[in-house]
Amino acid sequence: MKNKIQSAIKNIELGLANSGNPVIAWSGGKDSMALLDLVYNKCNVKLPVVFFREQWQPHKYAFQNRIIEDWGLETYTWHPAISDFQQTGDEFEVQNRYYFDNTDMTCPTGITPVEEGQPWVCAMDIYNRPKNAGILANWDVMFVGHKHCDSDPIYGGDAGVRVDVRINPGQCNAYYPMKDWTHDDVFQYCEDNDVPIQLDRYEKVDGKWSEKKDRSQNCDYVHACTNCIDRRDDAPNFVHCPKLNCTIENVSSRVRWSDQSIPTYMKD
Repeated sequence: MKNKIQSAIKNIELGLANSGNPVIAWSGGKDSMALLDLVYNKCNVKLPVVFFREQWQPHKYAFQNRIIEDWGLETYTWHPAISDFQQTGDEFEVQNRYYFDNTDMTCPTGITPVEEGQPWVCAMDIYNRPKNAGILANWDVMFVGHKHCDSDPIYGGDAGVRVDVRINPGQCNAYYPMKDWTHDDVFQYCEDNDVPIQLDRYEKVDGKWSEKKDRSQNCDYVHACTNCIDRRDDAPNFVHCPKLNCTIENVSSRVRWSDQSIPTYMKD
């Protein structure tokens, strides 16, 4: 663990040395909290954070709001330029594409089924959300907490990063200080360094940390109805819409779908 921390610090120092205006990608999840601590408290550098948040179910951001205030984070967020859907089986995501300067960055939000008594949103409201063409920021390096061991429910199986730095010609380069960390490494680091963990999203059972199955407080997911965008071959042509309380047609052929091929920096 000591070697992994030193390697992460070296990667951060390398990024800082090659940057005039760096920034951190931050969500408040365990990985980005560990990354934030590495930058702020191990490298003693206070950088702004980019924090993409959904406007639905704001109660899921109580932890993030507290960290922003307690840590005094200089926080930037804006609407995506494009929102596409992704689907594998009964697993849905909305893939939001954000632009700053001449850089585009994708950030997925998982869609979890509507649960009785829980707030929910219509998938088409997510699709039709307000959009931003982009912003001018002049960030040239972004530190990201992605790891080699990360997986993705849409891509399937392994979808973690292989590189220390992702070179984006003419754009903002991405540095991955925690590339070689495991999930257990991240939790151990947070415990050893008193890094806050969102306890209504993660739990420790029999000495091992994991993400709770209950997604009611997990801001990586939006509770949403996807009845009318199911594009599986056996999906019905007509479905019940709980928002309108009537029968509507399946519109999956008339919405945008994201390219679901695994990015090159996630491949061997």
